[in-house]
Amino acid sequence: MNLDVIWEKFMTMTSTEPAIESISKKIFSGFPFLYIHSYITKEDIERLLFYNAATVMKGKRLQADIIFVREQDQTFVYRMRFYVPNEKLVCCGRGCKDCIRFRDST
Repeated sequence: MNLDVIWEKFMTMTSTEPAIESISKKIFSGFPFLYIHSYITKEDIERLLFYNAATVMKGKRLQADIIFVREQDQTFVYRMRFYVPNEKLVCCGRGCKDCIRFRDST
């Protein structure tokens, strides 16, 4: 799965929001950081980020990790990443404790 496509959709969707004046993504030490300039509250920005992330991830085996870092002069910084969950999808036949065969299917 190409995460660049997911990021592009997310950034396009978020940048077109009327409440967001500007958004940019920068990568430091391999971690993507979002710089968001907006005059809405931190809680509203987080609600918007989670909603847009859920929208672009719909139908895919992805999760989003969004962590607030800091705020200065109405610029909010978040560390954010999309990732594939690290869980077993098939049985390897070794009798592992967390084998998918023992998972409750409900």
